[in-house]
Amino acid sequence: MPYFPTSPFSKPIPNPPTVNANNTAWMSSMNALGHFALNTIFVPTSRAPNPDEIAFPVYMNNSGSNTAVKIHCTAGYGGVPCNVEGMTVHIDPRELPQNGGENGTDDAHWALIDPAGGYEYTLWGTQWPPQNGVLTAAWGGRCTLSGNGFTNPSYSGGSWNSGCVATASGTPLSMGIIRVKDLLAAVQSGGALPQALSYSFGCTGTASQLPAPFLSGGDGKCAGAQLEGAHMYLAMHDSQVNALNLPAITSVLLRTLDEDHYGAFCVDSGGGAAPGILFNVESDETYAAWGLGSPWLTQFIPEAQNEGLPVFSDPSNGRDGIPLAIPASIGSYVTFL
Repeated sequence: MPYFPTSPFSKPIPNPPTVNANNTAWMSSMNALGHFALNTIFVPTSRAPNPDEIAFPVYMNNSGSNTAVKIHCTAGYGGVPCNVEGMTVHIDPRELPQNGGENGTDDAHWALIDPAGGYEYTLWGTQWPPQNGVLTAAWGGRCTLSGNGFTNPSYSGGSWNSGCVATASGTPLSMGIIRVKDLLAAVQSGGALPQALSYSFGCTGTASQLPAPFLSGGDGKCAGAQLEGAHMYLAMHDSQVNALNLPAITSVLLRTLDEDHYGAFCVDSGGGAAPGILFNVESDETYAAWGLGSPWLTQFIPEAQNEGLPVFSDPSNGRDGIPLAIPASIGSYVTFL
């Protein structure tokens, strides 16, 4: 990533790994809930008038060419004020927030990256369009691009509210998302994605762990389940993944998760509903704002079909699912740091 140089998402799995003391319990909870669902990746394709957008739009903006608006937050948690209340961000009128979240909820997330100012601003529950120069959202935060992604210079009240707080874990929305460009480059090189992945899990525990800065608790609902901030990896090596002779896209994802690379961080709870492990991907809203076609439709899906991976569509919510042909035995390699 061109920002967050000290991000935990950029650090390879340690050698040797130190297995989390809760590993057995978390795996037991995952299997009991029937939520080990690595077998499908869901991608946005905007095929419906109001798609159930599960991806996070991320925009690069600056003061020279975009419209200035002030942020107004309508929600508060634990009596703590929204730390970006009244701050100015720059947007383009063509840019749109996330249309809706998993299961039809109106999350309306988005990330606004200000490279000149050195911040990522993340918002949740965005009301669109802005009114009278005010961009209203339920909640939000910002973090410095030059740090680890969990540093918020505008808040000094402790770790509870210290990150880009659009999701419960306080993880920047740009961090850990699967980008089509990176995925296809890794397919060509036979390598892995350049950072750890981020995912939401169907039901997380009621606390959190670093790097998720909300140490006072998460928004999970399942006691004993993995926490927001949990770092998952596959206890196997590239050579073992390659020996499986899986489709190239599948191999890229498994190599990224294995202990030769980065693994994945749990950044949010799915509220107890399936699917279980849902990897975060880049939104085609980011491209649609500029009149560009969806790279998922024009690049990723043709590559998946070329590799023999079937594609199933759900036109009602504007997304496709790609079954990844991962052997069930891979589940036995899942481990938590």
